[in-house]
Amino acid sequence: MRSVTLVPDPEDQALPSGIDLPAKDRPILLAAIEAKATHLVTGDVAHFGKYFGTEILGVTVVTPATYLASRETTKGKSGNG
Repeated sequence: MRSVTLVPDPEDQALPSGIDLPAKDRPILLAAIEAKATHLVTGDVAHFGKYFGTEILGVTVVTPATYLASRETTKGKSGNG
C-alpha cells in the first residue's frame, strides 16, 4: 500500500436505498463511501456477496481476487509492470 487514510467511524447514517446489511457491516460500507474509496475489497460473501460487482455511491464492492485481477489488467494496458 502506498498510502492509507484513516476514516473515523461514520455516524449513525442510513444506508443507501435498497442496501441491506447487518449492523456490524454497515460502518464498513459507510466508511468506504465517506472516504470516497473507489473499491470495497472484502471476502465476506455471506453479507456483501449480493453486492459484488455493484457500485454503491461510487464504491464498487469486489472480492480480493477480482480487485487484484483488475489491477493486473490495468497494469498490462498502461505498459507499466
